[in-house]
Amino acid sequence: MSGGSVLTLGIAGCLGGDESSEGSDEPNESDSDDTDDSDDNEGTDDHESHDHETEHEVGKPVAEIEVEMVTNDDGKHFGPHVVHVESGGTVRWVLKSGSHDTTAYHPETHGDQQRIPDGAEPWASDLLSDEGDTFERTFDVEGVYDYACTPHEGAGMIGTVVVGWPAPDDQPGLAPPADDRPDAAIDQLERYNEQVRTVLEEGDGAGTDGNETAGDSHDHEH
Repeated sequence: MSGGSVLTLGIAGCLGGDESSEGSDEPNESDSDDTDDSDDNEGTDDHESHDHETEHEVGKPVAEIEVEMVTNDDGKHFGPHVVHVESGGTVRWVLKSGSHDTTAYHPETHGDQQRIPDGAEPWASDLLSDEGDTFERTFDVEGVYDYACTPHEGAGMIGTVVVGWPAPDDQPGLAPPADDRPDAAIDQLERYNEQVRTVLEEGDGAGTDGNETAGDSHDHEH
């Protein structure tokens, strides 16, 4: 397949991983008190500008990658917001600040809409509350996976994992978001999925520069 430019997003770094989904510490209940974030599920999208130390290019899938879970002056967010891994690749979420989880959009875990590939297993981590807590997952089914931090979905804390080079028209994760989700979540899903679709349609090595258009600078209409 031919290509163009590459969708670039901020990234925390890469890692080594195994083929399991697991957290690093004692389980935390997902409905636990998150004292400094208690009103965020009713808030507006806090994502304005996120600067990350290095970059990840969507359109150049990697075997392993790390996603930070962050609360800072810019709001609450995953970084990078969109990652691209090979089939069989591993994503590790690492808590840097605040209290967060990572949960797939699937009727078994969060919401009524499936936004992961058919045949893929959904995931739902515990609420990670101690800096350095981790949760990781190996993705064996090619496709687009949308997920949220459930306590902060209303603040737009959304992420996407692209696995391999799936056909975009076959992906539940690229369908229009359900209208019962918070406005900020809908905005983010639409934004990230538009950029992912562009990369997948243009093919291996293709895409657009995503430092501003796909995650690090957000202008919302809702």
